[in-house]
Amino acid sequence: MLSRILRDLTLSDLTFGGGPLILALLGFLQAARADEPYARWSWTACAVIMLAVCAAYLIWVWRRRDHLQDE
Repeated sequence: MLSRILRDLTLSDLTFGGGPLILALLGFLQAARADEPYARWSWTACAVIMLAVCAAYLIWVWRRRDHLQDE
């Protein structure tokens, strides 16, 4: 199913959806390098939010594209 979703998405969809994914990866790296617990927690929270944004966008595009093909 995931391969079908990725095959159906265009380059611009993946680029826009991949931005928050890259920010999430950078956030997880910063969390791993953080010295203080608060910094680690806040970087992890930012990374989780960016993952949620990326997933929500890709799911929205995928569902919207199926809806547009039916019309």
